[in-house]
Amino acid sequence: MSSNQKIYINSRFLTQPITGVQRFAIEISKVLKNELKDQVVFVTHPGIVHKELAEYLEAKVVGLNKSHFWEQFDLYLYLKKRGTPLLLSFGHTGPIFYKRQIISVHDMAFRYYKDTFSKSFVFIYNLIIPIVSKKGLHVLTVSESAKKEVCEGLELPEKKVTVIYNGLSEVFQKVNENIDDNLINKSNYILTVSSHHQRKNYKRLIEAFSLIEDDSLELFVVGNVGPNFSKSLDENDFKMDDRIKFLTNVSDNQLSQYYQNAKLFVFPSLYEGFGIPVIEAMSKGLLCVLSDIPVFREIGDDSVIYVNPLDINSIKEGIEKGLNNDNKNIVYSKLSNFSWRKSGKKVIEVLKDIEKF
Repeated sequence: MSSNQKIYINSRFLTQPITGVQRFAIEISKVLKNELKDQVVFVTHPGIVHKELAEYLEAKVVGLNKSHFWEQFDLYLYLKKRGTPLLLSFGHTGPIFYKRQIISVHDMAFRYYKDTFSKSFVFIYNLIIPIVSKKGLHVLTVSESAKKEVCEGLELPEKKVTVIYNGLSEVFQKVNENIDDNLINKSNYILTVSSHHQRKNYKRLIEAFSLIEDDSLELFVVGNVGPNFSKSLDENDFKMDDRIKFLTNVSDNQLSQYYQNAKLFVFPSLYEGFGIPVIEAMSKGLLCVLSDIPVFREIGDDSVIYVNPLDINSIKEGIEKGLNNDNKNIVYSKLSNFSWRKSGKKVIEVLKDIEKF
């Protein structure tokens, strides 16, 4: 890349709570900044919440609007004034009239599970994503399973879509030597982790767990309510078992400890583009009970216990099988495939191919 050739990064993720999409954006951005230095320019709107990261990325605050209005107007005009450079948008959407961009589409949940999102969210995503993915130069997604759905659902040729796997953040690669006893409380628990969304299948998981006759066993549900969901899931949604604990606003360091001390990780999601909590659990050698869906077959191996996510008894039996399994510190055969550094380098290769530098 020539010294005056710049890649601009749509950095709305700096203003948003962290879910899987923002995690992807953050970690790939760190690699791009480290590898390409000043040749990448990070631009965002007012309202940054990840201030230390914004300082590291040297992010520029552009315009006055926020959210989609900023993306469609402020960002678009800012780029046009700079000669229409290449734009990389990590979070599903981008300016619809801007052709020189690469967009990331992590999954097709906005179409397949539209009843579980707010009407405004569904409208905006179904308007913007098909236009930008067709007009834009290239599309990134997070698994081969997601690529198949993106190509079919958005009618894109396979050569226009590149798989960039999610990776494992540094905090989950370390062994926690000093465990916070107040945090863990030496509980006998199994763990599930995700934002509260109906496709995460919490209702069936909780029903299955309630059938397990072990008064000392608890289920820890780690995750926050998402702002775009049509109906959040919490303890008011079902008859609760007092062994079930909902834990919100958990830091990465705390979550790493929860993984490390759990008896089992359970994730019976109905649909995922990838599923970052799965590889986080795997990194701790934790036995995983997962939905038998294509993406989990892609990232998991024979050590995983697969269950039918639509069958409460299957989930229950999977949990019981896992609890009766003596395997500790499992080494998952595919875990080395999921590296943010590898994924960031692959994004750079896509950039090189498009810019011919």
